[in-house]
Amino acid sequence: MTSAKLTSRQSLFVGVTLFSMFFGAGNLIIPPLLGLQAGGAVVPAMIGFLITGIGLPMLGIIAVGLAGTIRDLASRVHPVFSSVFVAAIYLAIGPCLAIPRTSSTSFEMLQLPAGISLEVARLVFSVAFFAVAYLLAMHPSALTKLLGRITGPALIVLIVAVVGAA
Repeated sequence: MTSAKLTSRQSLFVGVTLFSMFFGAGNLIIPPLLGLQAGGAVVPAMIGFLITGIGLPMLGIIAVGLAGTIRDLASRVHPVFSSVFVAAIYLAIGPCLAIPRTSSTSFEMLQLPAGISLEVARLVFSVAFFAVAYLLAMHPSALTKLLGRITGPALIVLIVAVVGAA
């Protein structure tokens, strides 16, 4: 295994890419809602949210990064566990959770013109959405470039604007 050092610029792009991959609408909506619901217990609620919403995911990324791959990390328990665990992770992240959610969430943001069949529009949208997703997945450097250089910084600017407006 070779371990090439990233330049500062590459590290920044990878960091912004990870941020934009993990940040979703729930990350913008849920923390203020939890703060409102916590009332006087806002500090313990914030500490718990920071631990579970930021700390644990970061520890997971660090653990996998130090082990090499998720398979390497899980094989420390047992080779059979590694196979089952990795399969369960891929199924949960892919076809059982993320794939249907990404398409349906994106589709719900559309404003369909009157007279268009909802079922046909959903099918056409899903096929086009996953065609673009497939093309990006086949070219990971394009994904890093898109997320790290365009989408991530735009997201950060929008978050600052929303917080500033509030």
